[in-house]
Amino acid sequence: MKLSISTYTLFSQPIDEAIKQLVNGGWKSIELMGEGEHHGERLLEMDDSQLMSIAQFAKENRVSFGFHLPIKHFNPALVDKTTEEIWNNCLRIVRILEMNYVLLHPGLNLSVDNGIDSTSRFIKEMLEDLPKETKLAIENVPPAENVIGSSIDQLITIIQKVNDSRVSIMLDTGHCYMNSKEAFIQECGKAYNHLFGIHINDNHGKDDEHLAIGEGDIPFKQLLLEYKEKDCVYVLETNSVEGAERSRRKITQFFD
Repeated sequence: MKLSISTYTLFSQPIDEAIKQLVNGGWKSIELMGEGEHHGERLLEMDDSQLMSIAQFAKENRVSFGFHLPIKHFNPALVDKTTEEIWNNCLRIVRILEMNYVLLHPGLNLSVDNGIDSTSRFIKEMLEDLPKETKLAIENVPPAENVIGSSIDQLITIIQKVNDSRVSIMLDTGHCYMNSKEAFIQECGKAYNHLFGIHINDNHGKDDEHLAIGEGDIPFKQLLLEYKEKDCVYVLETNSVEGAERSRRKITQFFD
């Protein structure tokens, strides 16, 4: 079982300070949130020397990073100049911090088919840019008008079109529950053969609350026992570090 934590747990803090707090708390695998004033915007504004300072700190503490790419204005489903500019800046960060993986939301398009095709083409371009050892994960997203990737089937179609072993799914439990509350386990099961990791966060099926396991209604024990033998990373993406710690203890209990 591989456990990681998202800097979303410290979303109100500057991302460099959040990284230091998580590392000092003993975390060895951290997903950097590329969204928000204190996280994504601050990270994208850093110069190379600032990024290299973070990279050196990570190496000294044997910490690895994943990168949740920005959501706002980053739209693989309908690529524009802004999306390309954001990607080029993110690529600089990926290379300096030696990210293990990057994670994206497909974005928005009035046409599902066109959105899937655009996302697939852009991912192929991203893979050409990325270091060969860096993986790319596509996340299922919350329900919204014109959104691409709210269903696991859409993500699988994108993966099949890209046809590259480096591309897989980051299953977000909270988003899946909001989209498929009544068929949650079945919908999650579709991702099994394409799974890179799981975003662990709970809710009550309506809002993206990012709660700790047990604070919402998601049947985590049933879900995680089905993934017990799966080689994937569990990213604790709760709204506090304390919530991540509680979720980690729950997962350990499930597997004992």
